[in-house]
Amino acid sequence: MLALLVALAACSDSNGGDDDADAGSDNAKVDRIIVTPDQGFLWVGERLTLAAFAYDRDGTLLEDVSFTWSGTDATVAGVEDGRVEGVSSGASLVTASAGDVSSSPVAVLVIDAPEDMRSSDEYLAEAAEAGLVTPHEVLTYRVYAAFKDSRLPLQYKGRASGAFETEALQDVIDQYETLPAETKAALDPFLVPPADGASWLAPPGSGQGLSIGRPTCKSDTDGWVYVNSNQAKVNVWYQFTIPGQKEKAKLVSEAIEKEIWPRLFDVLGFPEPLSDADSGCSNYGPKLDVFLVRNVDFRGLTVPELGAPYQSSVFIMLNESLTPDELKAGAAHELMHASHWAFRTKSFQTSYGWLRDAVANWAIDAVYGKTLQLEQDFANCYLRTPELPLQDRAKGHCDSSKSDVERDYGAYLWLQYISNTYSPSMVKSILAATQSVDTGVEAIDNVVPGGFQKHWPLFGKMLWNQAPVDTKPASFATWDTLNEPVKSVDTSGDLGGAAEKKDELEPELKNLSHRVYHFDFQDPATHSVLFYNGFFEPKKAGKHVKVQALWLDGNSAWQEEDWSDYEFVGLCRDIRGQRVQHLVIILSNAETEPGGSVTATRTPYLKRNNIGCWKIQGTVNALTKQPGWTGMGRQGVVTVGFELDAAATALDFKHPQFPDTLRLGANMLMSPSGTFFFEVAYGSGGCSNRFGPASFNIAPFSGFLQTNPFPELHSPDATVTEWLKQPARAYVGALVDNSSIAEVVSGLGCDSPEYTVPGGLLVTNDEKNGVYVNPPQVLPDGSFVNSFSESGFTFDWIFTPQRQP
Repeated sequence: MLALLVALAACSDSNGGDDDADAGSDNAKVDRIIVTPDQGFLWVGERLTLAAFAYDRDGTLLEDVSFTWSGTDATVAGVEDGRVEGVSSGASLVTASAGDVSSSPVAVLVIDAPEDMRSSDEYLAEAAEAGLVTPHEVLTYRVYAAFKDSRLPLQYKGRASGAFETEALQDVIDQYETLPAETKAALDPFLVPPADGASWLAPPGSGQGLSIGRPTCKSDTDGWVYVNSNQAKVNVWYQFTIPGQKEKAKLVSEAIEKEIWPRLFDVLGFPEPLSDADSGCSNYGPKLDVFLVRNVDFRGLTVPELGAPYQSSVFIMLNESLTPDELKAGAAHELMHASHWAFRTKSFQTSYGWLRDAVANWAIDAVYGKTLQLEQDFANCYLRTPELPLQDRAKGHCDSSKSDVERDYGAYLWLQYISNTYSPSMVKSILAATQSVDTGVEAIDNVVPGGFQKHWPLFGKMLWNQAPVDTKPASFATWDTLNEPVKSVDTSGDLGGAAEKKDELEPELKNLSHRVYHFDFQDPATHSVLFYNGFFEPKKAGKHVKVQALWLDGNSAWQEEDWSDYEFVGLCRDIRGQRVQHLVIILSNAETEPGGSVTATRTPYLKRNNIGCWKIQGTVNALTKQPGWTGMGRQGVVTVGFELDAAATALDFKHPQFPDTLRLGANMLMSPSGTFFFEVAYGSGGCSNRFGPASFNIAPFSGFLQTNPFPELHSPDATVTEWLKQPARAYVGALVDNSSIAEVVSGLGCDSPEYTVPGGLLVTNDEKNGVYVNPPQVLPDGSFVNSFSESGFTFDWIFTPQRQP
């Protein structure tokens, strides 16, 4: 197909390039033009940068040449200054010309990307599992994919990864001594500095891949020049044949000289990158070399020497297609890697992978602060996955444009927390500690005061990054104007018409992870709330788990509480100060060992119901009519409210009969207040008794109401334990009045007055041997409605929950 396209070159129409094709001073000397790469396969919307190399009759590469670029079909592939973009499915031939000399055409094939397109790594893994490719071919093709090499078989071409870096080249370095000769020959050009004559970007005919056994640098740098200042410690290289690269190289050089280097190395004191004077590729002087490279599927890459896994000089590559801000951020990121390579680590540098990526992204913030915040592009990689361990480098958790980026690039947030809580020098101390410990977690735990046990829960709370956290001086919003919160499990706290609802939380917390739950309450019918902390027992056993709660009360004030040391926590939404509107529960596991998951004794949950918990108010009709009585009898009409003691409404209330609980147990005794009318009108044995009607106030301590909203509670008290055995929603109540009344008695031989008391005004059920028998239950709608009759006494009542105004 591509060969056929080449034959169509004569049909080409100009659709891009300079207005004056002979503007270059060397145009008249051009004898031959070669364009690389020599073919391209693009998805619609994908871009490819072609480089044209012009030579004179002696084979000398010319520098000041102005090219005109043309293509056969602008509807398929647009081309301007050698930059090609796929427009629609089809084929086009692209040619570079200078004066009367033209290059051979570059065939560009463009097709629509499949909707379900995956990454090259995924295609290769699938092919390897099916036995279609060998491990060495997989490694080679991974490098080809990262560098968009046309030798990558089309069936393995995947979507753009959006990755900051690629691990493929480091994998080559790590495995190099075990690779067969043909694999080494294919990959050697990617291991030497891009400006070297042996590199994959060297001009045609420079001798790429000529090494035998190990990649070898050549002495020439044809097609490349660098910019710097006399004081600069970095050379920034670019290919002069690529329009716009010089300006970008100047920008990067100035950013490093004036912003990045002074901040990281002079102010913060990180070690400067090592000189490459003793490396096998020291043709560029002792300065650190940074190269602008084209057609790569990463933002930047820091490449160490072969065979130096603990400490090494490096060179850096930056993707020349990045925006100016992205180039600055990429340079800061990669220079941080270069600094870490200056430490001689105890284990292989790559074994500190998550820490390396996190610190390098933190460096963007350390250098640029709020003026350039591209580290935030990766914050969601971490914020979307708080349930994974800090060290987890899984892909697929960032937004769709970065679907193949490891989540640890977002772990810079942890370093940002540390550096702002203490100082940026703490991050330097952490890197220095990798010289004596094997993991990044150990380095942090050894250096940061209090270690993970102290700071991991605080970090977890800060990740919420919404009210009430985001307005504090110590917050990601304040430090860095980050506006993205951590992922939470969002659930309605309302009952939705049900009498009770229960939501379970995940029972496992992985090491160095968090889980965040957000409950939203709007319905006033949701009265009582109970949280069961399944991690209470593991916490008592010494596990470093924390349960923190943030909740907005009825006064629109946020409360922040530590629930770790409570097995059960209650909230009564009838009380204004506990009328939770939003509840955030943050679970944290600060265990540092891999595999240090903590599993709850029982699954934690949040339960709520419509049982009133502050004041139960209503009426009682109490009637006494014994056998043989005529007339109405003795009747009390009661208006009463059973209310918690004021002390029980405090946020720090702890009931003595319910250890390890907070704000629970007050429902065991709700005291009455109110009034009642009492009237007597009955006849018996020839006598007629009359009284009232008269009004009375209900005396203090003259009764009680007791409910059982959460029978899973437990108590050391035997009586309380017996009550908790009653069904959920059970309640009992009693009300009595002992005020003396004088009943007028009429009738022959009847003594008057007769002094009595109103007596029982409410009894809800029978009691035998101190145990309540068949207590009534709160109805599904939350009301207390029932009746009880015994021995001539009948009590009818209707109560409903009240909300504190």
